[in-house]
Amino acid sequence: MLAVIRKIKDNRFIGNTNWLIFQNIYSMGLSLVVGALSARYLGPSNYGLIGYGASLVNLFTSISQLGIDNVLINEMMKHPQEKGRVMGTALCMRGFSAVVSLICAMVLVILIEPGNYVLWFITGIQAFAIALRAYELLNEWFLSKMKSKYYVIANMCGQTVVGVWKILLLIAQASVVWFAASTTIQALVCGSIVITLFLMMRDFKLGFCWQYAKDIFSRSKHYVFAGIAISLYTQMDKVMLGRMMGQTEVGIYTAAMTIAMLWEFIPTAIFNSSRTMILEAKAKSEKEYEDKLKLLFFGISVLGILVGIVVQIFGRLAVLLLYGQKFISAAPVLKLLIWSTSFAMIGLARNVWSVAEDKNEYSKYYPICGAVCNLIFNALAIPVWGVFGAALGTLLAQIVVALIAPLFWKGTRPFVRIYLESWGSWRYLKQWLTKEL
Repeated sequence: MLAVIRKIKDNRFIGNTNWLIFQNIYSMGLSLVVGALSARYLGPSNYGLIGYGASLVNLFTSISQLGIDNVLINEMMKHPQEKGRVMGTALCMRGFSAVVSLICAMVLVILIEPGNYVLWFITGIQAFAIALRAYELLNEWFLSKMKSKYYVIANMCGQTVVGVWKILLLIAQASVVWFAASTTIQALVCGSIVITLFLMMRDFKLGFCWQYAKDIFSRSKHYVFAGIAISLYTQMDKVMLGRMMGQTEVGIYTAAMTIAMLWEFIPTAIFNSSRTMILEAKAKSEKEYEDKLKLLFFGISVLGILVGIVVQIFGRLAVLLLYGQKFISAAPVLKLLIWSTSFAMIGLARNVWSVAEDKNEYSKYYPICGAVCNLIFNALAIPVWGVFGAALGTLLAQIVVALIAPLFWKGTRPFVRIYLESWGSWRYLKQWLTKEL
């Protein structure tokens, strides 16, 4: 284990991770300033209206992604001479599914909110971003080459443009509809830059192959079903709040969740950068592979605990500073939701284990268990506890998905074993730190 910790000091890994973390720090800064100012201006009701529309759109985001991002790097590693056709095939699949998802999102909002034309329009603007964000698949190529800085620069440009856009809207005192266009504008700017950089840097020609399409979908389809279930248990709370309690409650919940998710960029960056290294270790040494997995699980878990403690102490202050007195009821919701994000990150880290062990078919079962749990609890708790009940349902769902559901199947129980054993990494990390210092 000590040898693995020393290898993590690989310059490629550290440099790539630093770029990913830097981008998210920049994004977090914009969200804290511009996002909070926008929420204060819009108020809980209009802020909730945008959040309600976004939740309806996000129900179809996983369908549009087809789970390809979870398996694409592995596919390119298997077929290094055919990566042009692998990537081209994946992009075609993603583009087609994105258009279908956009149409489905619009049909859903019309069916469940008949006559709510403002919500229709807001949802339509946000749904258009689904089609534009097909470019996100190119991030897998940048990650595989450890060249995330180029993708990071593109995202930062898009976020900057959106930040300026929102400030101009605040100055002009624009309506809520214009704020809803921010997601689509960001996708348009980021996509243009990422595609341009990719075309300039690629060393292969894009192509399409039906056989690769079948192979990719056969491995990623499990993540599609998983993604749909994840969307249900992460977005259904907002949808049910909107239907049962109104848009103001959705605004309160969205504010709490926005703060709770701010820290997720760190474990996500670590996961994205370590994924390639762990998959490479699998082919070399089973022990080194497991050691790296344990270190990943342990690091993300400890980080989640530390963040959770900080939020318990400063959560109320954070809500007041960012959103003001109108959103103060989001404070207790935030203190509960922060723990759900910790378990969500454990579930995210499990994906690399699923790919390495070829256990992708189980990935759809975990979130289905979580979705059922969340749906039942929301139906019972929201009428009684309102927005706090929705937060509690989300926490229970994340616990089920991360650690309880894998125990139901013999093939996935080894993950729970590896995760529990990962807590033994503390003594190795302590030894390493002692020697380094």
